[in-house]
Amino acid sequence: MGNRTSNKQPERLPQRWALIFTGAVVAGAIVFALAGPAAALGAVGATVLGLHTLVA
Repeated sequence: MGNRTSNKQPERLPQRWALIFTGAVVAGAIVFALAGPAAALGAVGATVLGLHTLVA
């Protein structure tokens, strides 16, 4: 019986998503330092949604 596994690499994340997530992490870190973890999560979510809408 032959080996049916493939050597196909997983699809790479598009560069725009890397930029969106990087911006979200930076925004979250700044808000976390100023206002705490709950506000940081909100800032991360809002940044991802906003940048995705802007870039897409």
